[in-house]
Amino acid sequence: MRSRSAYAVVHDVAGPKVRLGMLWFVGSAVACLLSRPLLALLLAAAAGCAADQVVRIHDPAATEGWRTLPLDLPRLVAVLGAASMPLAAAAGSDTLAASAAATTAVALLVVGLRGALPLLAALSVGLAAASPLLLHRLGTSAALFLLLLVAAYDAGDFLVGTGASTTWEGPTAGVAAVAVVGFATTVLTPRPLLEEGAATLALVVAMLAPLGPPLASLLVGGGATPARYVRRLDSLLVAGPVAAYVLAALLPRIQ
Repeated sequence: MRSRSAYAVVHDVAGPKVRLGMLWFVGSAVACLLSRPLLALLLAAAAGCAADQVVRIHDPAATEGWRTLPLDLPRLVAVLGAASMPLAAAAGSDTLAASAAATTAVALLVVGLRGALPLLAALSVGLAAASPLLLHRLGTSAALFLLLLVAAYDAGDFLVGTGASTTWEGPTAGVAAVAVVGFATTVLTPRPLLEEGAATLALVVAMLAPLGPPLASLLVGGGATPARYVRRLDSLLVAGPVAAYVLAALLPRIQ
């Protein structure tokens, strides 16, 4: 067996991982269909938990989970900064930009040098969680399609990558799953995506979703580091913001 990269994801197979992954997708999809504020609340909770996990992993003095309140200042900045971004994105990209700027200012001015890690955690997972909200403002189908494609990637990567002898098998299976789902749904996609928008979104996810998990590994210190909350958003770290930008530029032209 070849040696694996330190940042290649080592999938945790303990417990009902497939069922939890399906539950996350179903919950986010239902929230997406019901209302934008509900989706924003769900993704804000996920982003806050993920940012808190990043800070706790790198701070040996931090307490486990939410057992000790109030949170120390770096954790509080990370949690509130990350959670604010999906909520802000529900109101628009300008509000999201203001939230990111405010988070940066608070992290650097209030926390000082200790604010570098909370800021990195908040911005990375916060923007990932905000991306479906930016697409939701373009149309419900755009956000739902993004969530479906990312879920397909995660499923293929997990099912094939678990126990694989090389690091490329899981991501390759994930990309193949995105291609299958993208092809199957392109012809059925309603406005605002239409066929060209849906195909573009599938291409963006297929190309960039594989970059997310290794970047998340870098964020938490290694591919074998347990980080269930971060892993819930990792495939969106690059693909989500880029998809939001590309679709915002593309949709006015094809409508």
